[in-house]
Amino acid sequence: MNELTANMKTEEAIKEKIKESRFESINGKDLMEMDLPPLHYTISTILPHGFFILAGGAKVGKSWLAEQISYAVASGGQIWGYQAIQSEVLYLGLEDTVTRLQSRFEMLEAYEGMENIHFVLKANSITSGVEEDIRDYLTQHPNIKLVVIDTLQHIRGNEFVKNIYAGDVEFTNILRQISMEFDLTILALTHTNKGKHDDDISKISGSEGMAGGTDGNWVLTKSKRTDTRANLTISNRDTEAFEFALEFDKESCRWNKLTRDESIVNEKERFLHAIVNFIKAEEAHHWEGTATELLIILQAREPILVSYSAAVFSKSLKAAQDSLREIYGVSYVSAFHNKKKWITLDYIEVK
Repeated sequence: MNELTANMKTEEAIKEKIKESRFESINGKDLMEMDLPPLHYTISTILPHGFFILAGGAKVGKSWLAEQISYAVASGGQIWGYQAIQSEVLYLGLEDTVTRLQSRFEMLEAYEGMENIHFVLKANSITSGVEEDIRDYLTQHPNIKLVVIDTLQHIRGNEFVKNIYAGDVEFTNILRQISMEFDLTILALTHTNKGKHDDDISKISGSEGMAGGTDGNWVLTKSKRTDTRANLTISNRDTEAFEFALEFDKESCRWNKLTRDESIVNEKERFLHAIVNFIKAEEAHHWEGTATELLIILQAREPILVSYSAAVFSKSLKAAQDSLREIYGVSYVSAFHNKKKWITLDYIEVK
């Protein structure tokens, strides 16, 4: 190969490299007209799909909470009045034995739906292949919508320790990518740091890259380790924040909520019931039209919707898509038609 040919090949390689690295963009008009899927939930309202951390001090009871959440999802039950969307669960109990797991779920009186939980007691680290192991398992079990990792430190490779912040960012990105690729929730347990902190989220073990790189953070705190009462702070990226006062029932081994914001729960329930009751009463259980048209109809029936604008109503309807389908059997589809966003509702009944 002569020098000219070699230079030409090098130049072509550089051009190809530049071409591959160019931005892929979308203009604002196309963005706003895209019919994007709604936010999916594992537990309605409080736990969407994505990568989340559940942090707490040693022996604070975070494993009990993770097990309670897992069983609610596996059985299609509720937790603190919030409905779980029934699915299979992959539970990496990396500090457990089969004896301990059996004993703990017996204390939870967890029987119906237990076939939906897949337990793994040993796993490699991220740097030794657990990422591929998780992907392979999820591919083989497509009905899994919740992955619990207890605890996060067991799968964190030593390479991530060299630069803590960069390592935390890279580590969380790997788990976030898995959650997005398989459209599910990953809930990873970790510890909190001791000492004074500005807020509960800053207590999460690791650098700011850990808490900042997730889709949400749950922090369980107690005044004293021997207390049965605790505070749960939930800070999610795409939903409102929550703060629950909890008490651990030693007989049922469940965390119960001491206080409940009835206004938030009731508003959402009344919103959903207004939609469900309307479509059930429609001929052939079918309706088509714009969000504005539907809102006008519903405002005459449900006073709570009077304060809704068409934009807020449309956003709320889209956010409730999973709950409408999975819990109430109502199918919601939206698409642009003659430059208007067209809504189609059908009552299909819960399977």
